[in-house]
Amino acid sequence: MPKIAILLALVQSGSLDPVTDPAYGPDGRIAASIAGDIWVLSADRSRWSQLTDGPAWDRQPAWYRDGSALVFVSDRSGSPDLWVLRLEASGRPIEPPERLTTSPQWDHQPTAGPNGSIVFVRGRGPAARLWIRTADGVERRLTRERGSAEAWPAFSPQGDRVAYVSQRAGERELRIAWIGRDSSATVVGDRPIEWPAWSPDGERLSFSTNGRTPGLWVTDLRGNYVNLIAPYAAQSSWSPDGKTLVVAKLAPPPPGYNGDPDRFGGRFTGELESEGSLAWVPAPAPPESGTEIALPPRPEGTDRNLENFERFWDRIARLYYSGRNREPLERWTALKEKYLPKARAASSESELRSVFYAMLKERPHYRTPARGRAAVSSAHPVATAAGLEILEKGGNAVDAAVAVSFALGVVEPDASGIGGYGQMLIALKGAPEPVLIEFMARAPEEAGLLNAALTENGDYPDDGPVLANVPGLVAGMELAWRRYGSGKLKWEELLEPAIRAAERGFEVSDALATTIFLEQEHFRKYPASRTLFLPGDRPLAPGDTLKNPDLAATLRRIAAGGAAEFYRGETARKLVADLRGQGNAIRLEDMARYYAAVRPAVGTTYRGYRVFSSAPPASGGATLAAQLNHLEHYSVARLFTEDAGTLHAMIEAWKLVPPGRGRIADPGLWPVDLESFLSKDSAAARWGCFDPGRALSSQRAEAARDGCSEPAAESERDGSPELAGARAAGMGADEEGDCMLAAHCHQDGTTAFAVADRYGNVVSVTQTLGTWGGNFYVTPGLGFLYNDKLGSYPSQRDAFGARVPLARHGSSIAPTVVYGPGGRVWGLGAAGNAWITAAVYAMVVGIVDYRLSVQEAIELPRFLLVRSGGGGGGTRSAAGVDFIVQYEDGLAPSVVQGLRRLGHSLQPISYPGELRMGYAAAVEAGEGFAVAGADPRRSGVAGAVP
Repeated sequence: MPKIAILLALVQSGSLDPVTDPAYGPDGRIAASIAGDIWVLSADRSRWSQLTDGPAWDRQPAWYRDGSALVFVSDRSGSPDLWVLRLEASGRPIEPPERLTTSPQWDHQPTAGPNGSIVFVRGRGPAARLWIRTADGVERRLTRERGSAEAWPAFSPQGDRVAYVSQRAGERELRIAWIGRDSSATVVGDRPIEWPAWSPDGERLSFSTNGRTPGLWVTDLRGNYVNLIAPYAAQSSWSPDGKTLVVAKLAPPPPGYNGDPDRFGGRFTGELESEGSLAWVPAPAPPESGTEIALPPRPEGTDRNLENFERFWDRIARLYYSGRNREPLERWTALKEKYLPKARAASSESELRSVFYAMLKERPHYRTPARGRAAVSSAHPVATAAGLEILEKGGNAVDAAVAVSFALGVVEPDASGIGGYGQMLIALKGAPEPVLIEFMARAPEEAGLLNAALTENGDYPDDGPVLANVPGLVAGMELAWRRYGSGKLKWEELLEPAIRAAERGFEVSDALATTIFLEQEHFRKYPASRTLFLPGDRPLAPGDTLKNPDLAATLRRIAAGGAAEFYRGETARKLVADLRGQGNAIRLEDMARYYAAVRPAVGTTYRGYRVFSSAPPASGGATLAAQLNHLEHYSVARLFTEDAGTLHAMIEAWKLVPPGRGRIADPGLWPVDLESFLSKDSAAARWGCFDPGRALSSQRAEAARDGCSEPAAESERDGSPELAGARAAGMGADEEGDCMLAAHCHQDGTTAFAVADRYGNVVSVTQTLGTWGGNFYVTPGLGFLYNDKLGSYPSQRDAFGARVPLARHGSSIAPTVVYGPGGRVWGLGAAGNAWITAAVYAMVVGIVDYRLSVQEAIELPRFLLVRSGGGGGGTRSAAGVDFIVQYEDGLAPSVVQGLRRLGHSLQPISYPGELRMGYAAAVEAGEGFAVAGADPRRSGVAGAVP
C-alpha cells in the first residue's frame, strides 16, 4: 500500500476533541480548533497553547497577515459571528475576544487579507454568500453572482484575489474572484470541492473532495493539472515556505438532510465529521512520498473535561427537557450533580465518554409515552390530536388513521400529502395476519421510457411538475375507510381536522422550517410554492403560522366527493391541466384509472413472534424479513447498545440481505420473487458465512449471499480475484435504487404513524412524497406538493422494474406489525429512506429480544450500513468499496471500541446524547390497553384516549 503521512496523535473517529481548521501563521505557528476552543501549536511543534475557553463553540481561526491577531467564529453571543483575538508578541491574548459582526445570519469561514480586511461567508445553505469586511467595519457583498451559493473563501497571499467554491444546481466550481473588480474565473469544476487553500507564492491551490472520490488535490490557477496529494478528504494549510501542508483529515460525508430538524442553527463541518487527527505532507507530492512526523501530546486537562461535560448536559437539556413539564429537567439536573465529580475525575476522553454513557442510561425519556384505551403515535401534535378526536367519537383505528394521514399532509407538507403515496397495514382484532393496502404512485401511460420529452439530454430535471406520478394516497385512504372503517363516522368527518388546520393555520415545526430553508432554491422557482413557503421571499421559520386556504378548499372538495373528486372531478381537471401544460404526461384517463390495491403483507417469524411488513413494489418488508431470519441464528446476549458481539451480529445480518435487483418490482407487471428473503433455509445457508471474530468485507458479503457451508477462512476474507470477478459479474448490490451504494442517503421525505384502538385493532402507515419537498411544485389553487417518483425507475428499457406505462415504483418504506404472546400487537413505522429499515429493525429487536417498551424502542440509537467509495477506512476491498456503519450516539464506549477491533469502519452522525436519524412511530395494543410512543427526532407526540 502507498505510505501516506502517518496520522498524528491518533484520535478515533467521533472524538469529543477533534483537531480541525488548521491554519499556518506567518511565523510557522499553527492555529486550530480543539473541542470548541482555539489553540495554537508552536512553530517547533513542541507545545500547545489554549487561547479561548468557555462553553461557547470557537472555531475556524484565520491569522492576520502580520500574526498579531486571529479572527475566528464563535456562538458566544447566540448565533455564529466573527470575533477577533489580538495577541502579544509572545502569542498570549492581549484582551478578551472582540465581536466583529452582529448579523442575525450566520457569519463563518473567515479569511484575513491585507490591511485588516476579512472575507467571510454570510448565511447558510443556498443562501450562503461571500462578504468582505474592511478594517473600518464596512461590510458588503464581495461578488454579484445570483442563484449560486458561495463558501470556503481563501485570500491569496498577494491580497488581490479570493478563491472560493460556488455551487449552483448541485454542481460545484472552484473559482477566483478579484478584489475591487466585478470579475471571477473558474479554476476547476465537476467535483465535490471543499476547503481551498493558497500556496505562499500564489501560484497553486490545494482543495479537498469528499464522497465517492475523496482526496486532497493541488492545481494551478488555470486548472491545467489536478494532482493528488493524499487519497482522503482534508482541510489543509500551506507552511510559509511552501514545502509542507498541515492537514486535518475528514471522515466520509455525514448523512445529508433526512428530516432531522436543524435544532442547532446548523452543524459545523468537523464537529462530527473530523477524524480528529493532523498530518504533515510534502506539497505537492504523490501519495507514496508521505513522511512521518511526531506531534506533541494533545492538550489534556480537567477544565476541558468540565467544559465538555457542561456542553453535553446543556445540549440535552435544551433539546429534550425545555418543555412545560419540569419534572424531566429536574431529574436531568439531579444527574448532573451526581456525575459532575466523575467527570471532574476523568483522566482521559475515554473515561469522560463512559461518564456520558452512564448518565444517559439513567436519563428520563426524551418524550412522554401515552397509555389508555386507544392511542396514536405520529410526527406532529396536530396529527396526533386529529387521530384522538376520531377515536373519542367512537371511530376505530382505521378511521383515526385516515384522519391522521390527511392532517399530516397539512402540517408536514414537505413529507407527505395528497400528492403522495404509501402503504397501510391493518391488524384487525382476531385476524391471523394483517391486511395491506398499497397506494404507491403510478407512472402515466404516456410516461414510458420511449417518451424522450420527459428528459433533457437523457436526464430528469432536479424538480418541477414533470416529475410527478399519479398520486395514490387519497385512493388508499378511501379504500381503507370503506372496507375496514368502523362505519360509525362519515368520510367528511375524518377530513375535518385537516381542513381546520389548513384554514386556521398551524405552527411551523423545526423540521418543516429546515426543509424550506435547505430547499428554498427549489421552492423559489415556482410561484405558488414560493408564495406558500417563502412569504415575502423569506423562508418560514419555526414558530411561524402557516395557513393554506387553497389546500383547505381542495380537502373540502375531497370531503364532499371522496376519491372520485380527486381522480375524476374538479381537482383532477385542475391538476391535469396544470401539470400537462408544463410537460408532465398525466392525463385525465391516468387519474381516473388509478386504484389502490389490497396485497398480502410480507411476513416471517422471529423467535416465536410473527412479523409482517410492506409488500412489493416496496422492498422494506423483504429486507426486514431477511435481516431477522439471519439474526435468529444468533443467540443474543445483552442489548446491542451494551454488547459489541450483538451489534456485530446485527450488522452482519444486514450485510447478508440479498439484493432486490431482478426480484422486487410492481407485482402487476413483473414476476416478484421473495424466496431468497423469506426462506429460513436460505437464511441459514447465508448465516454460515457469519464470523463472530471479524467483519465481512463487501466482496465477501456479496459472495456469501449464495450461502456458505462453513465459516469463511481467513485467506478468503481479504478479497480474492474470484470475488472481485463475481462482483463485476453483477453478484452484488450494485443496483439502481440500492441506497447502500451511496455515501449518504437522503432521498425519501417520509412520515410514519401508528394507531391502536379500544377494540384491539392496530394500524401502521408510512406515506411520503419521495424527496423532502417532493417535486417542490404546487399547482396554483390546489395547495399541495406532488411526489417526484417519475425518475425513480431503472432507466434501461429492458430492466426489471423499468419505467413502463402504468408501473408502480419501488420504495424502502416498511410499515410493520408484530404479533406477540398474549394477544399483544405492535404497530411500527419509520421515515427516512435507508433509515426506515434501520429504525424498524432496531425496534423489532428491542421489543422481541429485550422486552422494551415502545418508548424505549423508539429511543434506541440507530445504526445504518452504507457503502463507501473508498477512503472511508476499514478493510477496503479490491474494488475500492466497503461498508461504513453510521451510528447515532448511545452506544457504550466499549461497544464502539469492540466493533473497531472486529474490523468495522464507524462514523458517528450525532452529538453525545442526540437522536437524529430515522424518525419512528410505535404503538402497542394488549388486552384492555393501548400505549403510544413519541420520537424526539422530529416533533413526535404520543396521545391516548383514557
